[in-house]
Amino acid sequence: PIARFMRDETPEIDVEGALSCGKTTACLWKVWNSCNDHPGIRWWVGRYGDGDTSSKMRPAFEVICQQAGGGAVWNSKELAYDFDNGSRAYFYGLKSPDALSRYSKLRGMDVAGIYNDQTEELPEDIGLELRARIRQPGFPHQLIFSPNPPNVTHWLAKQFPEDNSKAGRVLYSISIHDNAHNLNPSTIAALIAAYPPEHAKHRSVILGKRGVNVNGTPVYAGHFVRGVHVGDTVYNRHAPLLVGIDFGKHHPCMVVGQQPFSGGLHLLGGILGQDLFLDDFLPIVQQTLARWFPEQPGGVQVCCDPAGSRENSIGTRFNGVDILRRFGYQPSWRDNANAPDVRAGTIEALAAHMRRRTASGEAFLVESDPERWQRVSIEGPVHEPFVVDALEAGYVWDEHMVSVGNKQIRKPKKDGWFEHGMNVMEYLELTYGADRPTREAGEAKRKKREAASTMGPRPLTGPMGWAG
Repeated sequence: PIARFMRDETPEIDVEGALSCGKTTACLWKVWNSCNDHPGIRWWVGRYGDGDTSSKMRPAFEVICQQAGGGAVWNSKELAYDFDNGSRAYFYGLKSPDALSRYSKLRGMDVAGIYNDQTEELPEDIGLELRARIRQPGFPHQLIFSPNPPNVTHWLAKQFPEDNSKAGRVLYSISIHDNAHNLNPSTIAALIAAYPPEHAKHRSVILGKRGVNVNGTPVYAGHFVRGVHVGDTVYNRHAPLLVGIDFGKHHPCMVVGQQPFSGGLHLLGGILGQDLFLDDFLPIVQQTLARWFPEQPGGVQVCCDPAGSRENSIGTRFNGVDILRRFGYQPSWRDNANAPDVRAGTIEALAAHMRRRTASGEAFLVESDPERWQRVSIEGPVHEPFVVDALEAGYVWDEHMVSVGNKQIRKPKKDGWFEHGMNVMEYLELTYGADRPTREAGEAKRKKREAASTMGPRPLTGPMGWAG
């Protein structure tokens, strides 16, 4: 693939690769070859920030110039390498220190080629703006990106689909094995030992394909073990199906589970929506559940994100719960489910399930059949083990803690993708697990709500007053 990339003249190329796959070196060689073969051509090369461009990109390019026999001299005034034949390669970052002049380093750029490294760090609007800077007449034009493999939600994934279906754009996925001739065998062995084929990051770190690319300490590290907790679940048709819904932001999610009689939680399947509205997502949920579980004598119980029970902040008529009810569901929820201390306690309860084995097997189990885990978009469904990937590596602790009652509590990172399946799992545990309210507590809460709705405004003073 690297050899094909070196000869590729497609206007826009996205080179995504594994660790130590050599993609940056190959891209810099392509820039040097272009400057050498086309006298007078101009390129811009760099990362988003100036620091990494100076400390990483420039030294790597200077090594290539030495290996090629020279021919380029650094011009500190122009921040560029000047070639003997009149070609020039600018090296500086694009990030502006002033938000009001966000595009100041791009405006006025007049080049025939652009190479941006670590493109996963580049904001989408900057990536779009770069295309307008490739305009030097009389030379072949090319835009090259070389990111670490991003998640499927990244803007690069939309602009460079894996099936290379967009004209004028091509995606290359470079694995570590494609660069084996330049690496010590022990380096490859060590990386594969750290990220074996069953690891969630194996696709991105070893194979150079899109997948989990989240940095941080996994929430369930030391508790969830793929080889133990992923297996064949058994659907008990006489027990209720427990369906959890997270409304998301155009990424709605559904996970269905059941509680073994010996306690715990078994996840039987799930669907993660990609850029879908809830109205479009719920019919898919209904059709899929009917296909997976054609007989449901035990009934279906639905819980959801409590945020969907509130009035929509943008003023639309229906909130998430209203939409669920329109589709025939009667959801329940815990008002405090998203509170940091409640979420932390729910995570502890789920981790306890993962550490427990019962007479009937693991207390916590995730269905292994890939057909049961799907990512759905307007283009159709694809198999996506989003829950297992999140449990193993994608759902990580935020580096910042939150204060609750003057106590510092860890919170999971809101990444906009892996959090959805994990939040649904938490709603299932919180709603139907051991911590769910008793019938007496639920009845008392209902009466309190009814009383509050008939009392009218409370006076400022007196026995029932706000200040009383």
